[in-house]
Amino acid sequence: MVAMFEKFFNKKHKFSIQDYNIIYYTLNGILFTIVVNLYKPFASKFIFRLGGTDSHVALSTSLPGLIAVFVTIPSLIFMSNSSNKKKIMVNFFLGSRLFILSFATIPFFPKSLQPMAFVILSSLMNFPESVSSTALQSFSGDIFVEEMRPTAISARNKFSTLAQIISVLIVGRILKGFGDSGNGIIMMYQIFFLLAFIIGLFEIYTFNKIKETSCSPKLNIDLKSAFSEIFSNKQFNIFLVCSLLFHFGWQMGWPLFSIYQIKYLGADEWWLTLLTVSSSIVMFFSFGFWKKLIHKKGNSFVMSTATLGMAATPILFALSPNLYIITITGLITGFFTAGTITGLLTSLLEVTPEKNRILYIGVHVTLTNITLFLAPTLGDFILSHTNIYFVLCASGFFRLIGSISFFIRNKKTTATITLSE
Repeated sequence: MVAMFEKFFNKKHKFSIQDYNIIYYTLNGILFTIVVNLYKPFASKFIFRLGGTDSHVALSTSLPGLIAVFVTIPSLIFMSNSSNKKKIMVNFFLGSRLFILSFATIPFFPKSLQPMAFVILSSLMNFPESVSSTALQSFSGDIFVEEMRPTAISARNKFSTLAQIISVLIVGRILKGFGDSGNGIIMMYQIFFLLAFIIGLFEIYTFNKIKETSCSPKLNIDLKSAFSEIFSNKQFNIFLVCSLLFHFGWQMGWPLFSIYQIKYLGADEWWLTLLTVSSSIVMFFSFGFWKKLIHKKGNSFVMSTATLGMAATPILFALSPNLYIITITGLITGFFTAGTITGLLTSLLEVTPEKNRILYIGVHVTLTNITLFLAPTLGDFILSHTNIYFVLCASGFFRLIGSISFFIRNKKTTATITLSE
């Protein structure tokens, strides 16, 4: 494993603490990805197999955002006032994995309650999940110096994508073997939920191995002063507006893609596997490109370019008449998705100062969770009054607005740098 990382980083000398942290940060991302891919790519299909509807699928996307809106910032404030933030993060990670374990009990519920039970449990899981993932973003800023962040984030994303390809292929192939046999395939879902919990324990172990190099101190946060500072930070607020505009269109498409693939084009678990893998393969080979482009052109340029490509994704879906074409479409969309998820985090860390960084990120996550609640709900409403093709195009339109805002931001950022020179 070390040799593989040496090759990726082109290292010939003894590893520093930064290099050591990148290894465990990346291993943590790999295991996290395996945990997620044991259930999430097939969650919508699971809902339909339980007898759920389009609205259940939309709710499974939107309700987690509503939960996170109310809990993320209070939990992060509590964490910031603690002298052992890492231990609290571990507890939240464990809480999230216990919710995955609880999914295995859903088939024992009365049949009519099973779809909603999954929606409720997966939504409640977003309490520990949102807090821990938000804290991890801030933690990434603490353990890596600025010039190492694109490398660390790119490495985590790249190897996590490789893990995603392998794990989804294995899970999809196993589920395919059960065909449409109701009880057998539901039992396999239960086994995967249990396995995800066990691997989650190893994931938490790798997180504990990361060494804190510049741990943010215990804070006695003055909320009025802190929020006044946050919302007077021009750089952060410009990024926040752009991010919210783009997230609205991005999140609107999430349940729509599943509904279109499963209900309209008849995708089973194996097809969902192929669709995920086709996109992930391109993502795997794209992270290095986007990392180099960030170093060369900056985060603002990458965000404007990558989000423009993602704006085309829903349109390409709407124009895809069958699963074969959508699989090919995934090759295009995966490239721009890699740039977006890399650029988002590096941009966020770039515009957040070390002081109160966790609260800055908490504000960003809370507001994007508001859009996560509103966007799929609006998408479901539009779908119920029009058709899937119209609402997919609407999602693309909202993404385009967000991408245009990133282009404007990049132009102003470039102009400011030029003037300062």
